[in-house]
Amino acid sequence: MPVPATLWQPGMRITDSRLAAKDYQAGLLVVSFTNLSSYTQVVNFPEAFPVAPIMNCEISSGAGSTGRFEARPINVSTTGFTLFVLLSDSAEGPDTWANVGVHWTAVMPT
Repeated sequence: MPVPATLWQPGMRITDSRLAAKDYQAGLLVVSFTNLSSYTQVVNFPEAFPVAPIMNCEISSGAGSTGRFEARPINVSTTGFTLFVLLSDSAEGPDTWANVGVHWTAVMPT
């Protein structure tokens, strides 16, 4: 998933690599933890962005206790971010996840 190193400028040549370039990257993380109310995992982008991207994270399941959690990116940089999964209902206690998918998307700002 190459990311363009520059935005289009007048006079730039059209090349195969520029035509194939994407302004986004995405991935799936498989998350497991035991008896926690929050969890973090560092994620490195396959290709560095020229500027810090706009990010989104989504938990792939709503089954069981996963419905009480939320996921978001923190510490976003040009080379990666930290996935932050947290219990959104403080009245509930810590929980355990086994192989729960969390999707992430990173898009270059316009």
